Parts: sequence; C-alpha cells; structure tokens
Amino acid sequence: MTGLFGGWEAVENSALAVAESAELLRIPGRQCSNGEVVDVTNADWIRFVDDYRQKSIAAYEAVLTKDQDAIVLASGDLGESCLACHRVY
Repeated sequence: MTGLFGGWEAVENSALAVAESAELLRIPGRQCSNGEVVDVTNADWIRFVDDYRQKSIAAYEAVLTKDQDAIVLASGDLGESCLACHRVY
C-alpha cells in the first residue's frame, strides 16, 4: 500500500517528470506567462534551463535516497532556480 498520495513512487515519478520537462523549455515558440515569446537561443534562457535541469536531476537523485531532509534541500534549490528564471521571464 502506498497511501493516499502514492508514497515514494509518486514522489520519484514527479521528480523525474520535472527533470524531463527541462527539454520542453528548449522548444521554439515557448511563451512566458506575460505572453512574450521566449528566444530559446538566448544565452540567459539557456543558462536558466540548464540550471533548472541540473537542479531537477539533483532533486530526483535525492528522492532515490528516500531521505526527506535531502529532498527538502534539493527542492529548495530547485525552487530557487525556478524563481531566478521567473524574475526575468
């Protein structure tokens, strides 16, 4: 039984989906929440996406340890990565 929220398997699947979503951010035609089209060849955008992917993979690796403290730290780093990009885009 995995419980109401799916247990570690759900957390692992979610972390993997977040890591894989970085590739979607590289697709031309991506729009920001303000409706502006992102230049996916822009060096800043590439840097933000690379950081997001790296932090996402770290979060996934933390999930594999099943160490809640490691997951909290990794998700905090991932959140900061997202916020840094959203401040610009």
